Amino acid sequence: MKYRVLLTALCLAACAHEPKLAAGKGAIYGVLLADAHPAFKEKHMNNAGSGSIYDSGNGGDIVYKDDMVDYPKLEELYVGLVLADLAPQRHQLTANADGMSPRSLALAPGDVLHIQNRSGHSQQFFITTASGSDGIQSFPGLAAGASADYIVELEGDLELLSEDDENLKTVLLAKKNMLGKRVSSGAYYQFENLSPGSYRLIFWYWRLGKIRQSIQVRAGENTRVDKTLSVESVMHSPD
Repeated sequence: MKYRVLLTALCLAACAHEPKLAAGKGAIYGVLLADAHPAFKEKHMNNAGSGSIYDSGNGGDIVYKDDMVDYPKLEELYVGLVLADLAPQRHQLTANADGMSPRSLALAPGDVLHIQNRSGHSQQFFITTASGSDGIQSFPGLAAGASADYIVELEGDLELLSEDDENLKTVLLAKKNMLGKRVSSGAYYQFENLSPGSYRLIFWYWRLGKIRQSIQVRAGENTRVDKTLSVESVMHSPD
């Protein structure tokens, strides 16, 4: 009897994150993780306890220092779903004395950036492509303590910057009709009430890159897609 109860509990836990399905609709859900390169883990195993950057905790896990990316604790991973005729979305950003929050955003051209300037100084924001050669979009100045809405017009790998403070920077991934959702490493994401058809998923972390995947949604079905963002997985992702 106790084994049946345990099996039922495990089944409920596994199904707990499945989206509720509407009639004639489907859904996509899953877990998004970030992880270190396998070579880094191998070096850690070979050098654990040596006093190098590959220090270990009591359980043998990697101890991440201030100058290292703690992948399991990242809070700015994104899952993007490309939809037809997506309505413009609104995104909140804050300019603080020590930088921008959030540091990255996945969005679509036509989306609105609502920026609050809490930096203590007036700021002149602009958006440029990551390469700096394919376009620039300038915005009116924003006084200290003020806030304003700016519409994103450019597409691609972008950067929101300030002419007045080089510490104010947000990396943007802009793709037409993409609905972006922010996810912490190891957390679930979901897209509900999707009409049957073919969709495009984009998994992204600004310091690693993107993973793209096509997915077929069927009426009355939940489709689970789990991904791990790492140097290796991004390098082997198809364009």
